[in-house]
Amino acid sequence: MDIKHMNIAELQILAEDIRKKLIEVVSKNGGHLGPNLGVVELTIAMHKVFNSPLDKFLFDVGHQSYVHKLLTDREDKFETIRKKGGLGPFTSRDESVHDHFVSGHAGNALSASLGFALGEPENNILAVIGDASIMNGVSLEALNNIGGTRPKNLIVVFNDNEMSIGESVGVFSKAFRKVMNTQKYVQLKHEVESAIRKVNIGNPIADLISRVEKSVKGFVSQGGYMEALGYEYLGPIDGHNIEALIDVFNVAKRMDKPVFLHVKTKKGKGYKFAETDMEKFHGVAPFDIETGETATGTESYSQIFGKKLCSLAKEDSKVTAVSAAMIKGTGLGDFFKEFKERAYDVGIAEEHAVIFAGGLSLTGKKVFVALYSTFLQRTYDQLIHDIAIQKLPVKFVIDRAGIVGEDGKTHQGIFDIAFLLTIPNMVIVAPSSSKELEEAMELAKDYEKGPIAIRIPRANRFDIPNKKALEFGKWNVIKEGKGTLIIATGSMVEEILKVENSLKELNPTIVAAPFINPLDKEFLLVEVPKYEKVFTVEEGIIKSGFGTSVLEFLNDNDINKKVKRIGLAHDFIEHGTRDELLAEYGLRGESLVKTILEGR
Repeated sequence: MDIKHMNIAELQILAEDIRKKLIEVVSKNGGHLGPNLGVVELTIAMHKVFNSPLDKFLFDVGHQSYVHKLLTDREDKFETIRKKGGLGPFTSRDESVHDHFVSGHAGNALSASLGFALGEPENNILAVIGDASIMNGVSLEALNNIGGTRPKNLIVVFNDNEMSIGESVGVFSKAFRKVMNTQKYVQLKHEVESAIRKVNIGNPIADLISRVEKSVKGFVSQGGYMEALGYEYLGPIDGHNIEALIDVFNVAKRMDKPVFLHVKTKKGKGYKFAETDMEKFHGVAPFDIETGETATGTESYSQIFGKKLCSLAKEDSKVTAVSAAMIKGTGLGDFFKEFKERAYDVGIAEEHAVIFAGGLSLTGKKVFVALYSTFLQRTYDQLIHDIAIQKLPVKFVIDRAGIVGEDGKTHQGIFDIAFLLTIPNMVIVAPSSSKELEEAMELAKDYEKGPIAIRIPRANRFDIPNKKALEFGKWNVIKEGKGTLIIATGSMVEEILKVENSLKELNPTIVAAPFINPLDKEFLLVEVPKYEKVFTVEEGIIKSGFGTSVLEFLNDNDINKKVKRIGLAHDFIEHGTRDELLAEYGLRGESLVKTILEGR
């Protein structure tokens, strides 16, 4: 979409049209509505002043990049966003020449922008980052490096909407606003810049004006915090005033050092339900535009976890919860309301969350850390160095384990089994049912020998009638058969049981294996030799996963059995619904039956 020749009035009309488009499409497809409604004018101004793709826009997290997609080469495909084979939910170099770096996790935009700024000094580089992401550890490292390196072509666009997924936590975000929120400086800045541009006054007077305005800036911003870090600070600017944004971007691109542009926006702007319930509409399922209501479904595993943790906390005053800016997403909403003194949200700081939980555990607290699988990846070093080496009894609840769906390759929770299996002293449990999840949590609460991780899928409750109670390190036979053995873990038990009738010709024994580590060694040594064919089924990458662990154990114990491992390909899985992707990778319905029958 060419907006270079549009005037301010036309751009304002465009902004309203884009808002309508965002609401219309996200109401059908789901997605990140609030963040995108908040950056409409900001993104328009960026494309008006700068020349993408030569000038590069990097969106931290990328959940606010929908407007960018509409303004580049993807307007005709926007209806497909988050659908299988359609536009992705975040930015991706594979999707467009206007996307310069992958996004999905918080904190990578500033570091990548510095790389581009130093590598391409002839182009302008803009990093758009929110008030939650900028407090991420990686972001702070990058801010430090940028301030020290001082590239002249880098603009940090600080999108301050005072609202992350949940409320921003910690002192940094508060300090930022205290230091920066002054209209006096931005007014002065505009006046000085205008004078320098319009009047041929010569270098000595220009230098004098510059010194004066910097002194005033230092005064009104309580020390010129960002300038002390090596930046030119501009702001705060009304993020919904297109004309003001265009003016300040034109100023920013002429600065001789990195710019920190402070933009104030309203998350969800233009849609009343998103403005009033910013957390819900940050990332929302399909909804009714007129009412703002989403469809209610069966109780999810996340909700079951949250209820059970509240129950455990009522019984045991030592039960404590830690979140990293994912309170509601992980089912902890009620816990944070009922047990405020035992609930800690550390913000987008997963590495810190893990170490913090380790310290808490050494005071006698029974700490449950709830993280999405994709974000647990960030904590690999902390899991090893700070938790497992010391055998600290921290309980990790890994939400969104397995296929996540529409959020795509940056968010699929498919690697946790593989990397957790490499860590000594780490117990790994994948409950096969709602009841088994509750039993696993009861076991974890009082487990003191080391860390324990419980995987839960992005799925709704599932119950197995007459299933044996969970016993540490033991697997359960769900159905007796002969000749063929199917060992399924976690969510795959449900999938196997759903296609049981289609496997009658095999008459398989079906085993639920909640314990991935330790394995049920007695079962493997005694029962496996009785079967001609063995299958393992898991919702994780097949390489170095549960099936591999079983195969290695059998080999190490001289049990010569052919084991067919069924799981996800060793690859990055694109977006689509969970149902679509499980079927595509042979883990659901007819495709699962076909995989088993062809592998017998």
